Amino acid sequence: MKINSLELNNFRNYTHSIATFDDGINFIVGKNAQGKTNLLESVYLLSVGKSPKNSKDKQIIRFHQDRAKIKVDFNTLAGKKIIEMYLDKSDKKSIKINNLNILKLTELVGVLSMVYFSPDEMKLIKEVPEDRRSFLDVSISQFDKPYLYNLMKYNRILKMRNQILKSMDSVDSKKEQLKLFTPQLIDTAVKIIEKRVQFIEKLKIYAKNIHQIITETENLEIFYSYKQKENLSIKEDLSIEFEKIIDKEIELGYTCLGPHRDDIIFKINDLDCRYYASQGQQRTVALVVKLSLMEVIKEEIGEYPILLLDDVLSELDDLRQSRLLTLTNKYQTLISCTAIPNMDTKYKTINIQSGSVR
Repeated sequence: MKINSLELNNFRNYTHSIATFDDGINFIVGKNAQGKTNLLESVYLLSVGKSPKNSKDKQIIRFHQDRAKIKVDFNTLAGKKIIEMYLDKSDKKSIKINNLNILKLTELVGVLSMVYFSPDEMKLIKEVPEDRRSFLDVSISQFDKPYLYNLMKYNRILKMRNQILKSMDSVDSKKEQLKLFTPQLIDTAVKIIEKRVQFIEKLKIYAKNIHQIITETENLEIFYSYKQKENLSIKEDLSIEFEKIIDKEIELGYTCLGPHRDDIIFKINDLDCRYYASQGQQRTVALVVKLSLMEVIKEEIGEYPILLLDDVLSELDDLRQSRLLTLTNKYQTLISCTAIPNMDTKYKTINIQSGSVR
């Protein structure tokens, strides 16, 4: 997969700019607060339909403007594609793929595959489980549409089940209603958990190898927190556990079990990274996970996605910079930075100044 050009109109601090890209490494260079991160954000937005900063659409439109447009021209194994996104302060966003309007954001996900890393991605390692579940869901959805649909279905059933648990109905009435929704929740949960386990099994192999290349001495292990009980299927296990905790759930007023409660565990040399890894180690693990995701997506769809690296080089020493750039030169990589490191690898430079491509 390769982006040929990106056009920004009234997006963040850009009035109108067009950037073109080469294969391999593309450095997006400029001083702080010039618009480097904004450019990467636009690619992310065109890929999954929302900003990595969770910004509202009206916050993305340039000050004192009512509308914005971003457009990307790119090549895939299936041929050339164009995505256009129109943002309006008064209306919902509209999106076209090859000049055809799409009605749902689910139609956009997976068309332009990308992997994004920024300093905020350290939350993948050290923050709350919700961040790690979000990583799982965004990653898998890019190459597995049934997973995305099952996730949406699960969240709808979960919402209805929680409404029952929170209601003022009697305990007996709640239990009777839950007999309808709990089996539906379990059936959908099984599909999500199975896909997550498969994904982690692939990811952990790539991550172990890449982490050793970058660090040389550290051993990285990744685990999905759900542990299937021996001699039981996931469905049987969940069914038994839901029966055990039904009174507790009614007392608390929410669903205590399922993929919305699961987590990922990262360990270096058998120690949990959340508690025992240094900030530098946590940053490296987060980066390694994203590089490993590149390989998993390649395995799934037959081509590499686009790699977006926002301000990653400043946090790495010269040796790790060199190893990172060697690893990423085999696919199209967009790297924002204030200065280009010394390197022998061929690359393209895109200079950004005051929201303009120079």
